[in-house]
Amino acid sequence: MANVFSPRPPVWFRIVAVLLVLWGLIGCVSLYAHLAYQPDVDPNASDWDRAYFAALPVWLDLVYGVAVVAALAGSVALVARSKLAMPLYVVSLIAVVVQFGYIFLATDIIAVKGVWTTYFPSFILAVALFQLWISRLGLMREWLR
Repeated sequence: MANVFSPRPPVWFRIVAVLLVLWGLIGCVSLYAHLAYQPDVDPNASDWDRAYFAALPVWLDLVYGVAVVAALAGSVALVARSKLAMPLYVVSLIAVVVQFGYIFLATDIIAVKGVWTTYFPSFILAVALFQLWISRLGLMREWLR
């Protein structure tokens, strides 16, 4: 009779999975803030900031939501040791690339705000790639079922 139980993941894997859930929750808070608090409420927002936010297409908010929700769901799946983590992380990664690809290629944000505006999005991309890698590792080591 085949063993129906997958090997138990190490403690570090479970800790990383929980940290990724927290990262996903932070992403949800960030999405909420983006949708609820436009530059009009920020006294430090420039005219460019207001024009930039007004010019962003509605579909970009949807892509942002997909990126965040898929990443959070993937992290919850990782904690639950589910194989669904990897496809959810793939969806999130694609959404992250579309979102930041549009922002950096279709707007003049780098010219106006400077190259430093790419640092945090680069970190977000790195985390998305890490999430995909960790889920693949979990699949290869049969920690996910």
